[in-house]
Amino acid sequence: MSSIIEKAIVNFPNRPHLVILGAGASKDAMPDGDVRGKQLPVMKEFISTMGITEYVRRIDGVPKTDDIEEVYSWLSESGRHQDELFVIENVIRDYFADIELPSTLTKYDLLVLSLRKKDYIATFNWDGALVQSYMRMRRITDDMPQMLFLHGNVEVGYCPECKTYGHYLAKCHKCGKPFEEVPLLYPVRHKNYQEDGFISEQWKILENVVSEAALITIYGYSAPKTDIEAIDILKQSFARLGTPRFFDTIEIIERPGFNIDDISDAWVDLSAMAKDHLKIRTSVFDSYMFRNPRRSLDFLWKRQIRSVWFGESSIKFTKEDIEEDNKFALENKLLPLLKNELNGNFDVL
Repeated sequence: MSSIIEKAIVNFPNRPHLVILGAGASKDAMPDGDVRGKQLPVMKEFISTMGITEYVRRIDGVPKTDDIEEVYSWLSESGRHQDELFVIENVIRDYFADIELPSTLTKYDLLVLSLRKKDYIATFNWDGALVQSYMRMRRITDDMPQMLFLHGNVEVGYCPECKTYGHYLAKCHKCGKPFEEVPLLYPVRHKNYQEDGFISEQWKILENVVSEAALITIYGYSAPKTDIEAIDILKQSFARLGTPRFFDTIEIIERPGFNIDDISDAWVDLSAMAKDHLKIRTSVFDSYMFRNPRRSLDFLWKRQIRSVWFGESSIKFTKEDIEEDNKFALENKLLPLLKNELNGNFDVL
């Protein structure tokens, strides 16, 4: 066993827990839509949800599909439809800029509370729901995960001089200048993650996080064919630590009834590097982060490495937290963990 891997095992609970979000996560977080019932689309129902079906159908030769990835890639590769691409891009930005979280608790609220500053959420999603959850959960704690926006985001701004980012209405904490709007990276087959400064920086950070993460949870992201470059980067970064990664785990959150035979080859490859430690969940409430909020890696450390322990955390996020919609009760549930954290105690309770 290499000294790098030995060090990674010893430092296991302090390593990052990385959560990667796709469009399915936003849809699952708000199954009834946003505050006005506006739906969060997945890629395969995107065009009809955007309300541009008739517009797209009038384009000669365009693929007859509701999948934005197929349609946008075709338009881009044709080299003849810049005007149509401009229209579609503006529809997409306007649609997602109008998304607003319901006033009730969502799974995204629980998600940002379930992790700590050492952890990361990397999202491919353009909507600002995750950012909105982060902003409103700060009343409970400011020790929440760092966020990466791999395809841009409508609620994120960027300072190209200082390479800082934050809420688009905020100012750079280094130079004091207002943030600039970040671009959205649209679904062409061959993406250039180096072309834009903001997106390039986000991917550089992600590469380091993937190489260091002890647990990677993939939520609502199916690794589509148009993300070839993204998958290659994830696999190369994961292999950087060396393989096998003896106690590291890949966790996939899929829809109920998911057939494990349909799992993306990308996730199978990652789990092979992690000594086949692959967990398939059909609900986010079964994930390590919701079963052990703020203690996911501490739980795995206690169960798999430090000792033979078959216990469970007494503090969990459940469907009832959403259904009861009681932010005060949610804060009280986390209070014992938050108090311990102030004293440097991260034991599973």
